[in-house]
Amino acid sequence: MSMHPVDTRHLRHVLVLARHRSFRKAADALFITQPALTKSIKNLEEQLGVILFDRKSQSVDPTPHCEVLLEHAQRVMHELEEIRHSLDALSDNLRGELRVGTGPIVSQGPIGDAVARLVSIHPQLSVRVDIDNWAGLLKQVRSGSLHLMVADIGGVEEQDDLEILHLAPVRSIAACRPEHPLLERGYVEAADLPRYPMALPSLPRRWVEWLRDNTPKGADPDTFTARACRIHSEDFSLLRKAVMHSDFITCGPERILRDSIESGQLVQLDFAGFTDILVRPGIVYLRGTTLPPAADALIEQLLADDTSQG
Repeated sequence: MSMHPVDTRHLRHVLVLARHRSFRKAADALFITQPALTKSIKNLEEQLGVILFDRKSQSVDPTPHCEVLLEHAQRVMHELEEIRHSLDALSDNLRGELRVGTGPIVSQGPIGDAVARLVSIHPQLSVRVDIDNWAGLLKQVRSGSLHLMVADIGGVEEQDDLEILHLAPVRSIAACRPEHPLLERGYVEAADLPRYPMALPSLPRRWVEWLRDNTPKGADPDTFTARACRIHSEDFSLLRKAVMHSDFITCGPERILRDSIESGQLVQLDFAGFTDILVRPGIVYLRGTTLPPAADALIEQLLADDTSQG
């Protein structure tokens, strides 16, 4: 029986659905409707004569047939991307899509300016920037969903499959609401955190280590760390609102909290030791991977900005 060639669009749909395990989330990521994605997967299953996904109540799981298809689909999409990269390299006008990931802290830094300049120079280029914690970003880099990530590198150092370009370290400050009880004393200590916990993005490993090392005598380090950090969000605007209306405190780069402090919505609070731990951003991508020209151009822009600010 003859088989029509598989549309690469269907392969992309399978790859994204396998990653998200949800028709709704996959459709959102693909910028198509859920019925359109469902129809696409069903058409491919009919074409191949196999079931690709088990539709369960809580998730959509790839079948063994799908696992085989995913291996080939990843290679096909990689080869197609390599073709586009090679063609782009022959042109001064970059095009296609650049997929970048960044962390909630580093996203407030120079990456926005660098992306804006890159697209203004190359108007045919599209850039997608995902904000997530370092573990989520790293998973996407390794799967090929992201070309590179610009994030705190504390959790990814000493991993042999990664290429890391260091950027200038960032110092953080602590802040609280103007009427916070700790302002009478003017500073916060580790022992205060169970009573006045923190609202933070995902904790960098160095912050977790500091909290464990500074656990009050007789307390369990894991329990203390859990009680010390009780609101977690990658959205700093949400964290600011939580701190403005409660006795929670937060920590982040001064440039993130500057406007709220200057307007009087938040007040800087001394937190010696904890805020001395530097956020160490870096550019991370898979070693041995040929990056698209747009990624190389973004890296050059980020490194140039870093040098000029240093």
